[in-house]
Amino acid sequence: MKRFFVKIGRFFWSWGFLKFVLGCIAFVVLVYVEEDWRGAHEWAATKAKWEAKGETFDYSKFIPPPVPDEQNLAAIPLFKLELVKDSEGDTYPEPVPLKRAMGGDYPHLDLPPTVNWPKGEQADMAKIKQVIASNYAIVFKNAKPPDSTLAQFNAIYPFLTDFLAAAATRPVFRFNSDYTILPQAARPLGQVVALINLSRLLTLQAILAIDQHQEGLALEDIRVNCMLANGAKRDPSLVGGLVAMGIMAINHGAVREGLAQHSWTDAQAAELEQTLGQIDFLAGFQFAMRSEVAISTNDIDFFHRISRPELNKLFEASPLGAPPLAKLFLVPLPSGWWDNNEKEMATFLFHQLATVDLHARLVYANLSHDLKKEAASESNSMTAYAPWNIWFTISVAPLADETKLFARAQVWIDEARIACALERYRLAKGVYPGSFDVLAPMYIDEVPHDIMNGEAYHYRLNPDGTFLLYSVGWNQKDDGGKVAYKTGYDQSLKQIDYEKGDWVWPPPQVKK
Repeated sequence: MKRFFVKIGRFFWSWGFLKFVLGCIAFVVLVYVEEDWRGAHEWAATKAKWEAKGETFDYSKFIPPPVPDEQNLAAIPLFKLELVKDSEGDTYPEPVPLKRAMGGDYPHLDLPPTVNWPKGEQADMAKIKQVIASNYAIVFKNAKPPDSTLAQFNAIYPFLTDFLAAAATRPVFRFNSDYTILPQAARPLGQVVALINLSRLLTLQAILAIDQHQEGLALEDIRVNCMLANGAKRDPSLVGGLVAMGIMAINHGAVREGLAQHSWTDAQAAELEQTLGQIDFLAGFQFAMRSEVAISTNDIDFFHRISRPELNKLFEASPLGAPPLAKLFLVPLPSGWWDNNEKEMATFLFHQLATVDLHARLVYANLSHDLKKEAASESNSMTAYAPWNIWFTISVAPLADETKLFARAQVWIDEARIACALERYRLAKGVYPGSFDVLAPMYIDEVPHDIMNGEAYHYRLNPDGTFLLYSVGWNQKDDGGKVAYKTGYDQSLKQIDYEKGDWVWPPPQVKK
């Protein structure tokens, strides 16, 4: 045994072992040099290619221009950010006044469920009145509630009156956020996300107002919701675009409620159509994708350049903790691997831009499907989680379906506008028209075409005097106005499958 250890010791002190060690070091150095050169070369070529097409990687180009406070609805004290502490004592900014005004002091308040209007449902007024009465009893113990549910609601959320008054004099919504925070993905988005619940309150107030025949108030709620959606859509982040779509999906519940019940006057329907026409989710999609290119590439570069001790401190200080596999970034990787991650992210997101043609107002679902399939293939490859691909792998999955989400949101805008024009025709003629030909320019400037195939939206009169209006949807096939539902779920929930069937605007009630 002694002789064995002597031999081992002599080997480690031998010239042969030293040559082996030096060879390994030389090999690692060569790998780093080669990978640095390759990554830098390919990333430089990728940047030059897209910049030659007019694209930019400069995040500052996407920051919305400042707005004077007296014109900016987001500058009112309601949206002020304040530092709050989490359970571990870390602080982060939140729109505390807004959350408090929306019932933050009463954690047991419930909001009635939003109207599932894509399934043709209308507001369950009995359920809404029951929930609001219960909330009123929580906020105003032992107090006799007003007879009107709308009055009860306004008593619970008195800030809405002042908020609508402020919106009437401030035409722009732009967050006064610190857009210089690095990494940019760490910018607090609490203000943006909180708009979803604010939209629910505005939409609920609008539905209650329609029930109380106060359509003017309902119209104001809808208009302000559109202002919030446009403001969120201008936020230089994909989250902003997603929130904007969420706001409008909620907001359509009030739009459709008024149309279904024939509550709007001609002037109100015209104003609705014009207001909805100011929202462009196809342009919003391309803005969001370009913003994500700048965010992703700049953040990868940030994590590359920051010192490892500073990065470790950043992870420890984050209230969200370190992201998955983040500790890998603490290893001194070759620069070329960081460059390759930037190249992969930029290439995928810029290719997604081609799925939407703004000029022709078309969405190419087949191209989007091919990109998603390609991304899935790369994410399932043996090198998916290799350091030179990992950022792309962990980031691309939630981005692959964005084209479909934005397309559906735009179809809903188009169909709502057409439904407003159809209602205006009905108010003037007593019946819905037999075709779209008579709508423009009297009831709408121009009837939008179906962005999924470039043809006219499908429309026909029903035997009961209502109408059927639909897009061919993501499968780009005319299914006769049939909505597809997912299988394998609780059928009482009836979840719509937006990859199949048509995207239908629910018909109005039969006018009695």
